[in-house]
Amino acid sequence: MILQQQVRQRVRAYWPALLIPLGFMLAVASNNVYPATRSAILFLGGAFLMSCGLPTARRFVNAEPLRGGLLRVVTVVMFLALFSLGPVITVVKAFQGTALPSDYAGAVTPLVLVSLFLPLAVRWAEPKDFPVRRLAGRIRRTAILRTISNGAGLCAAAAFLAARLIGSAKPPLISAVLTLLIAMAVVTHKTFGRTRKLCTETHVAAQTLLRDLARLDEKRREVTGRSAKQWLPLRRAPESTALEQRAARDSWDALKLNLRTTIDTGYRLFGTPLLADSAIDELEKKVLRDIDGAAATQRAREDLETVLQACAARIDVLA
Repeated sequence: MILQQQVRQRVRAYWPALLIPLGFMLAVASNNVYPATRSAILFLGGAFLMSCGLPTARRFVNAEPLRGGLLRVVTVVMFLALFSLGPVITVVKAFQGTALPSDYAGAVTPLVLVSLFLPLAVRWAEPKDFPVRRLAGRIRRTAILRTISNGAGLCAAAAFLAARLIGSAKPPLISAVLTLLIAMAVVTHKTFGRTRKLCTETHVAAQTLLRDLARLDEKRREVTGRSAKQWLPLRRAPESTALEQRAARDSWDALKLNLRTTIDTGYRLFGTPLLADSAIDELEKKVLRDIDGAAATQRAREDLETVLQACAARIDVLA
């Protein structure tokens, strides 16, 4: 009930921001209107709707520090909508029964571009600030947009087949479409299954590292107390904790492998890793300082707890 109230409050407060994509689509659609007067009216109307939604969008972004870095992601989504306009019109015509082979052929190129360049564009657009705090959103965006990319590629194949086969051989076209639908279900299941498996292993590795760091703290307190009682030199304390330090380093190495693994695909060139290399290097410095005892700080453990929380919602030991 509380969640429903929060959703209603957010919808009431920020619904005018939806005027921006609506106005954008209206302005783009004006290019397909042949009478110049009507096209100009649609373009101006779309620009007016976008200007009406900008203040609400700015207020929405400023309400949360993490939202400011998502502007580039929104830009990528806007261009995605722009490239998808032609194929969407083709789908509408197909349901109306008025689609021609030239319409299907014209939809192939934008769908191929979306399939090839959407993952790269999203990887470029990922916010660079607060990388660990943004991990949950990064995982969610990567999996969803990879699914869209795969869907665009399969739709491009379907449009290509439709341009060649429509009107001449309907049974092969129907079987081809069914095959592509099954392929879409398989690749979607594989993408989200890979995401769940990676999150599960990352959660286990981060939890193991936190426990090793806790054991290291206990050992340090034990060695410090024994040294104080027996008047032993403190320089012998690091030697007494060598076993726990080695275990913590091994746990960090296992976690680092998971953090460098791509979320959506096994091909690193086209995939998005769980964390960027710069964020992993920064986290490694914090963890190693904690292990070596060079700095008494909780920042490394706070980041590890954040990683646990980001992966906890996607745990699946059977993935």
